[in-house]
Amino acid sequence: MRSVLFNNAIILTLCLLVFFLQPDSHQWFAYYHSGIEKGQWWRLLTAHICHTNGYHFLLNAVGLVVVSTLFLETFKKISLLAASLFSALFISTCLFLLEPDLQWYVGLSGVLHAIFAIGVCDELKKADKWGLILAVGFLIKIAFEQFNGPSLMTESLIAATVLVNAHLYGAIAGILYFLMMPFWKKCSLWQNNAKNSVKSNK
Repeated sequence: MRSVLFNNAIILTLCLLVFFLQPDSHQWFAYYHSGIEKGQWWRLLTAHICHTNGYHFLLNAVGLVVVSTLFLETFKKISLLAASLFSALFISTCLFLLEPDLQWYVGLSGVLHAIFAIGVCDELKKADKWGLILAVGFLIKIAFEQFNGPSLMTESLIAATVLVNAHLYGAIAGILYFLMMPFWKKCSLWQNNAKNSVKSNK
């Protein structure tokens, strides 16, 4: 529980800092395709802690708290911060490679879709009916956005176009991260064994 709260606090604090430092922070941290082309690789990560306005930040902040609470047991086992970093990088890389015409992007919603996908995958692994219901609802939501576009109300609130493909890439990122969990665990086990070996040699 503490680790989930701590990870949430880190993410939300970073979002708040960037928000209060606007507009200068956007110049440095938002996703700009031209900037990334020039080697400003940090934008692949930092774009996701930038927001267009207070409503945008609040929507994502509430979303983060709700999703991490809904899947609390999952994120006691899986690092929310590590999953968010992986997802942010995956989403931005997809945007950069697959959507070269997209010049600007900010927001945490893609990462939230990744976190939700991880939680759903964990529920499905338990063969829980609740997980199946969530999975169906999530797939319908993603498909609806792809065919019908984003909510006009949301776009009005955040004063920007909702990039539904970021949600799709986020969902894919979450599924990939979950499928790669055995690899992450092996890496962690290897690191722990290496540390223990060094200690024993001393």
